[in-house]
Amino acid sequence: MIRHWNLRDELYKLFHRWSAMLAALALGALLGWGLSFVWPTHYRADSRIYIALNPYRMYSDTIFKALANPKYSNLDNYHYWQMSQLEAAIYLDRFVQPALERLRALDPYWNSVNQDQFRRMLDSEWRSTGNWDLIANHPIKQRARQAATAWSEVVVEQVGLAVEAARQTFMIDQELQAVQNAKLAADLRIHDLQATQQALQGWRSEAGALADEPLTPQQRWRLLALVSSPASFTPAWTALLDAQPAADAPPAAYLNWIDQIEPLLETEIAALQDQVSQLSTRQSELTRQFTAASQDSLSFSPNIEIERKQDLNVRQIRPSSTFILVGGLIGVLTWLLIQLIIISHSWRDF
Repeated sequence: MIRHWNLRDELYKLFHRWSAMLAALALGALLGWGLSFVWPTHYRADSRIYIALNPYRMYSDTIFKALANPKYSNLDNYHYWQMSQLEAAIYLDRFVQPALERLRALDPYWNSVNQDQFRRMLDSEWRSTGNWDLIANHPIKQRARQAATAWSEVVVEQVGLAVEAARQTFMIDQELQAVQNAKLAADLRIHDLQATQQALQGWRSEAGALADEPLTPQQRWRLLALVSSPASFTPAWTALLDAQPAADAPPAAYLNWIDQIEPLLETEIAALQDQVSQLSTRQSELTRQFTAASQDSLSFSPNIEIERKQDLNVRQIRPSSTFILVGGLIGVLTWLLIQLIIISHSWRDF
């Protein structure tokens, strides 16, 4: 009887031994599960906070909209930007360092932990606004609880301060815009008054060449336009406009009228220049306040509300699922390797 050895047949038989393969998988998974109980574990402590945001006020949140890059165009983007920004901010030094200082005052152990080490212990879970879980991981249950509690307290305090700074930034920005508009209006008024002053001086120079006769309608209306253009509805300007010379008055009467106008122009220009100086000083102060408040706000929206809720139960975290998966995979691969070795020996014996 002639026997034939075929690798294809052997592999076919190998991969149809499902019971043995499943047994190897189950054995490996069981060993992995058992190993997870002797593997070093850590504890996870959660502190829950509440975060709210009114997205419909995005239309009035001009500061955030001006700073956002790339630009957002709808409520969902505005909401996502704010929450993502908040998540990134809570790992900054201004949040981590105060929490670590509180822990050091509570337990001397934390004196040996630096900011980077402490930051690696921290994590957060959130889906949207509402409940956020701030998480601390540590091999010792008590210290995981300490870290989560301290961090959540600092986050609530610092975010509250940042949001208050954002609200201050909004108010300072409104005042700053008002000051800028007032300064611009004063500058334009000074420009108009100085232009009128120069035009009247030019008319005075030309008046010497005029005959001692009434002005022509064109000459008269040109002079009246120069004076009435910068005139405002104040008693002084109203009195001057009422005192304009008659249509048949000689040039000398108009010169006397201009003599009354020029002091008023000089007085108003000097007052406006003082006002511009004061507004410039106020603008510089508001700009400094705006810069400081903007930095303190971390560009958070003034529409955020935050509150600390509760500390959840501390949980012991074991890598059971990972070890079961890896153990089952190793069990199957080990079984396949053994079967391939058996096939190799059978081929040599043949």
